[in-house]
Amino acid sequence: MRTKLNIYITTLFFAAIIYGCGNGNRDEAKEIYKPVKYDKVRFSGGIVERTFNGVSKSSSETNLSFRSNGLITSLNIKVGQRVKKGQLLGQLDQKDAIISLEKAKVDKRNAEVQLETSRSNFERVKQLYQTNNASLSDYEKSKSGYSNAQSQYEAAQRAVELQGSQIEYTKLYAPMDGVISAKNSNVNEFAQAGSPIIVMSSGRSDAEVDVGIPEGYINKISHGDEVLVTFVALGNIEVKGIVTEVGYSSGGATTFPVIIKIVGQVKDIRPGMAAKVRFSFGNKDTRSRLVVPVKAVGNDQDGNFVYTLVAEGNHYIAKKQVIEIGALASDGFIVISGVDDGDIVAVAGLRSLYDGMKVSLLNR
Repeated sequence: MRTKLNIYITTLFFAAIIYGCGNGNRDEAKEIYKPVKYDKVRFSGGIVERTFNGVSKSSSETNLSFRSNGLITSLNIKVGQRVKKGQLLGQLDQKDAIISLEKAKVDKRNAEVQLETSRSNFERVKQLYQTNNASLSDYEKSKSGYSNAQSQYEAAQRAVELQGSQIEYTKLYAPMDGVISAKNSNVNEFAQAGSPIIVMSSGRSDAEVDVGIPEGYINKISHGDEVLVTFVALGNIEVKGIVTEVGYSSGGATTFPVIIKIVGQVKDIRPGMAAKVRFSFGNKDTRSRLVVPVKAVGNDQDGNFVYTLVAEGNHYIAKKQVIEIGALASDGFIVISGVDDGDIVAVAGLRSLYDGMKVSLLNR
């Protein structure tokens, strides 16, 4: 009897384990959504305005660095400080450079003594040779020695000049009148040649705005286009701007860089301020119309329809929407009713979708 009871208990134990594992697998299972190609309903033709966020910067901003390696012994600046052209901003430890300069000067003096000795010897042998009291071989030998001494002296002189430049390379001067925008190092830190130590701007009204433009609009922007720029931090002041640079590559980012030059004198604009840039697209001579992509439009017994994709949590819901369309334009069907500007619509696989279907957006 006891044996049967033990068998029964063991059976229940393993059944509970199997049941628990089964529930765990069901709980861990994740729902997979059908990926769908998509596009947006947007206005086309006429004048369409779009606003993109940007950040102000100085067009004359300069990165300053030392021309040699060394330990920073002084850095006489503060962020926001105004400096004059030629003002000493920082300096490296000069001990090694000074020692090298002194050695170069000693080598130059030795080379100078050797040069005078060789010159005197050459003049003496030359006179003897002219009176047939010295051989041609002696003359050529003294002439060669004098020439070598000249070369050594010139090399020693250049070494002194080079070492003198190395001392100057340990000093960092302001290349213009301006303002210190950033300081990237401090005293007693080791500076690498060419590594930016100080960021400086002219301090004049030379503000620019760096703005990122989505791929759908970058080809509509050209050099010289006029825009309106708003600075929230300055009480939503609105100023004119001119497009001076249009990025050709995104550099791996999701937007393309565009540079806007601020027109006029606005002294309160500082580098790093948030800005909103309003672009105008289209042709003022044509009327703006709402357009839906051709591939997004299907047809059945109810007429023309699209599947709008509505966000819901971590997925989207496909909703069948009957629309009324007009003529076919170069960039899609003109919309009369049914969808609005900015609606996301499916543009492929319409026959495999149904109303209420859970989907995900396919990365373009």
